[in-house]
Amino acid sequence: KDFCHIVEEILGEGAFGVVAKCRNTLTNNTEAVKVHKKKLENAIEEIFILKWLQRHGSDTCNIVRWDGFFFDKEKLCISFEHLDQSLHHYQMAQNAKRLSMVELKSVLHQLATALSHLHSIDIIHADLKPMNIMVVDRHQHSIKVKIIDFGLARFASQVQQGECRGTMSYNAPEMSLGAPFNEAIDMWALGVTMAELAMGCALYPGMTEYDVLRAIIETQGKPPDDVLDYARSIKLRSLDDIQWHMERHREGKMLVSLIKSMLNLDPHQRITAREVLDCCHYSDMTKCLLNRFRRSNTNILV
Repeated sequence: KDFCHIVEEILGEGAFGVVAKCRNTLTNNTEAVKVHKKKLENAIEEIFILKWLQRHGSDTCNIVRWDGFFFDKEKLCISFEHLDQSLHHYQMAQNAKRLSMVELKSVLHQLATALSHLHSIDIIHADLKPMNIMVVDRHQHSIKVKIIDFGLARFASQVQQGECRGTMSYNAPEMSLGAPFNEAIDMWALGVTMAELAMGCALYPGMTEYDVLRAIIETQGKPPDDVLDYARSIKLRSLDDIQWHMERHREGKMLVSLIKSMLNLDPHQRITAREVLDCCHYSDMTKCLLNRFRRSNTNILV
């Protein structure tokens, strides 16, 4: 039994187990401890991924710092740095339940930094969503976020076709349909997340995969059938309508263009994390997107 961690608060509970806020009596530091209640091999797979991330200095790239693991009786416990609150809860506390343009740009840059790093070392997160993004300190003037929860993460070189992971509303179409997929599914999830943060509501909610796919088709392609209901609280005729449900800002159209690039139905044409970072570094992001469009057309012509 572990005698070094005193539970102070239960932070969350899910199918995987429980996350508790603990005080480490040896260091007197506050930690977030994930207690696995499922098969031991699931926890071991996660630790293997975390060791790989640690080896590549991932905690400097907007990714949660892993502090090790220990056993409490037969349960494997994984320790992480303690962060303030999820981006979902931060968003719910904002006016109109959406983020400002300044916050959106900052969050996008930080998440693109994290995903660019993960993809460069062959890791697919596979469950990116506001609940798996933590705000380091909600009281800081400039928002800082980190990606957490690598319980579903996999090496890109080892994923299997038809392996459905992630959270339904954030899953890319190719994953839901059982088609081959790669790290582009993380970019789809980033696009869905950014649209949600901008509008203040879920982009593609649904109780089933069918509901989610239907919403995607209705927004980004021809509706499958006019008798199908539409479950989303905000109805979009196209992704361009996102701009009408977010903060009025001169760069709103540019952000929507980036979101559309992340939500490309063709995973081969979907924008990469590195390309998003390049656009974030441009003083004029519209020029960056135009340059990418020209490069894409050149590749097609070649």
